[in-house]
Amino acid sequence: MEMQELLARLDQHEGSFPHALVEEIIGRREEATPRLLEVLEDIDRNPEPWLADHGRMIHIYALYLLAFFRETRAYPLLVRIFSRPGEFPFELVGDVVTESLGRILASVSDGEIKGMAALIENEQANEWVRWVAMTGLVTLVVTGQRTREEIMAYFLQLFHHLERKPGMQWTGLAHACADLGPQEAITKLRRAYADDLVDPGSIHWRDIERALELGQFAWEQAQRRHSLITDLARAMGWMQCFRKAERGYPRQAASQPDLPLPSSVYATTPVRRTTPKIGRNEPCPCGSGKKSKKCCGANTAVLN
Repeated sequence: MEMQELLARLDQHEGSFPHALVEEIIGRREEATPRLLEVLEDIDRNPEPWLADHGRMIHIYALYLLAFFRETRAYPLLVRIFSRPGEFPFELVGDVVTESLGRILASVSDGEIKGMAALIENEQANEWVRWVAMTGLVTLVVTGQRTREEIMAYFLQLFHHLERKPGMQWTGLAHACADLGPQEAITKLRRAYADDLVDPGSIHWRDIERALELGQFAWEQAQRRHSLITDLARAMGWMQCFRKAERGYPRQAASQPDLPLPSSVYATTPVRRTTPKIGRNEPCPCGSGKKSKKCCGANTAVLN
């Protein structure tokens, strides 16, 4: 099967995780990689069609496959794409941002931290992207590509460089310090909590104290939460579209099943949203009183 057709099938796939398709693409890595990079290049150059069509999957697979391939050419593209402000990252890839982007960045970085640091320090970038870029740095420590000391030294600098207003970047910094053992940062963390910069509903001060008690063993425990992309089925298994298929939900017919992609760009007729998008900071429609991002929106399908 031609690579173009393989990617087209992946783009329109519905149902359980497509093990056979993914395995064939992995087996043809050299042929697939330029095509997958083209997807990211097209998003970076002209993102609007990708935002308009919520029925596509090829860009999601591109993120995970290039991370699995450890493809460093994807790194600057991802940094540029996810530097865009507002809800753009979530409109593009949904909760891949919070579930996997940190691991993906670490997987394509080859241990280089400047790209993730650029995201973290970009005040215009989405605050969740800034957080997950910090988790990417923790992943580099956990996987032995960077030392704990150098990444902690960078995190200590952030206490002085981040704008002192509440946001998930501060909550992410607290999580990252706790994961690596917060002893050097404890005074700065205490001040951040006193200034209400960190969301205690996400990481309470008691969690910082527990991490402090663990000392140098804290980041060893973080190994269970921070890893490179090594198994696509596991890495993508959280997605609702796959979980529904495994649980026997009725399968919806693809609008354009198995059609080959255009040879020049990956584009299809846009499918536009017909109902309002619920913002991650808006009240959850279930009536719980919580924000959507902390309730039903926390683990929604990637394509919503």
